[in-house]
Amino acid sequence: MKDVGAVATIFDEQGRVLLVHQTYKGNKWAWPGGKVEADEAPWTAVVREVKEETDLDVRVVRLISIYHITTLNSLGFQFLCQVVGGELRVDGGEISEARFFAPTQLPVPMTQPARQRVADALAASNAPILREFPTVELVEAKTG
Repeated sequence: MKDVGAVATIFDEQGRVLLVHQTYKGNKWAWPGGKVEADEAPWTAVVREVKEETDLDVRVVRLISIYHITTLNSLGFQFLCQVVGGELRVDGGEISEARFFAPTQLPVPMTQPARQRVADALAASNAPILREFPTVELVEAKTG
C-alpha cells in the first residue's frame, strides 16, 4: 500500500457531522484525519490527527468503513469517534474552518468518497463497510 489514512466521523447532539475545510489539494471540505505514520496504528492516528486539526480530544468508538482507492493504491479507515475534551478550533494553516453539517446539506467542494462516508456512518452496520473507488473525483456542485 502506498498510503494509509484514517478519518474521524464525529456527530454532535443534533446529528450533524463535523467536517474541516482544507487549504490544500483543491481547498475542499473533508473529514478530520490524515495519514497514518510509520509504526502507527490507524486508530491511534485518527486521535492524533483530530487533535492536530480541530483541537478536540476524541476516543474511537468503532470502525465504520475501509476504502481502497485503486489509482492511488491507498487505504482509508473511517472511525466513529466521540468527543471527550478540548474545544473546537483550527490553526488556520492546513485547516481554515471546522463546522458541523446536517448529513443532507453537505458543503462543496468535496470528494465522492468523502460524501459516501456520511451514508456509511448513518447505515450503522454491525460490520465495517468495504468500498473500492477507482479514483477520487471532486464534487463541486450540490447534489440532491
